[in-house]
Amino acid sequence: MTIWEEARLSVRGAIRVLRLDPDGIDDFNLTMSGYWRSFYAALFLLPLYLVYLQAVPIPKGVGVGRYWLIEAINYPLAWTLWPLFAFYVCASAGVARRYTTYIIIHNWAQVLLFGGQMLLVVLAYAVDPGGPGAGLFVPVWIAVLAAETLIVRLALGVTWPQAILIEALSFVTALLLSLAKQFVMIGGG
Repeated sequence: MTIWEEARLSVRGAIRVLRLDPDGIDDFNLTMSGYWRSFYAALFLLPLYLVYLQAVPIPKGVGVGRYWLIEAINYPLAWTLWPLFAFYVCASAGVARRYTTYIIIHNWAQVLLFGGQMLLVVLAYAVDPGGPGAGLFVPVWIAVLAAETLIVRLALGVTWPQAILIEALSFVTALLLSLAKQFVMIGGG
């Protein structure tokens, strides 16, 4: 199967999982090869991410070269930091055997979730170049967190409280990476 066919089936599976269809998991390549191939989702989203970076304003006082260098380092970190940390989280939760299934579904679902967030931001900046307000982003973040918690629950087979805790750890990991990026971006590092 080509990576394009696998991507198509995996995104379809992500849609099915988010529609609460547990058989949507059958659309994913749940092999070790499928685990590594799920990181192709980052490459599929890269063009949209580059458009997103063009749409959002560069922070004041940050040089263009510094901005692009930091973003070039941040993007692969954003795609690898949580999967690395999640391995230990899954082991601690007693679901290490389902780790690869979770990451496969998580990664391919990002085509919908992260891609949708970026597309929304690009469209919002196109409509209001001064910057859309937080009123737009908060409901989107809540919806994404709810969708990702559902993925944790279904892929790992954990209880709802465990799923919420695992997703909270994922969110905090992403938040800390974003704060570190901002710190370095404005000259703190």
